[in-house]
Amino acid sequence: MKRYTLLLLTLISMSAIAQSKFGYVSYKEILRALPEYSIVEKDLTDLQGKYEAEIVRSEREFNQKYAEFIEDQASLPENIRLKRHNELQELMEKSIRFKDEINRTIVELRYEMLQPLHEKIDNAVMKICVDEGYDYILNTDERAYIAINPKHGKDITAKLKKELGIEK
Repeated sequence: MKRYTLLLLTLISMSAIAQSKFGYVSYKEILRALPEYSIVEKDLTDLQGKYEAEIVRSEREFNQKYAEFIEDQASLPENIRLKRHNELQELMEKSIRFKDEINRTIVELRYEMLQPLHEKIDNAVMKICVDEGYDYILNTDERAYIAINPKHGKDITAKLKKELGIEK
């Protein structure tokens, strides 16, 4: 009796899944199609360029001081040699910390700058989901599926672009 009940429940759930209406879309494609996306990317690229210029300046300064140290170290008294060595070590450590800080800053800024775009897309997806009566909408970017049967699912890319005003 338990087997038949389990089989019946399985068949009912499979039937419900088969009857569900779903859509699918490439989230990245929609995100990259938004006009604001290119502005965000340009702003981030400009900022990254400024950070890279500072890194280059810092590395040049380190390399110059290192070359001077190598050239002068034989003629320096022990305590001055140790002081300069420590200064170089400190400069190198500061440079590494700065690079790490830059990477964190860029990641955080990217998230902050893209968040409004994600919200815009999410709201438009939800509107389409509700208006069109979809049970759910899949993001095809992550390939969390093996296949999508077009008889049961519908590509909502064009509808979403139209909803967002980015129809090409």
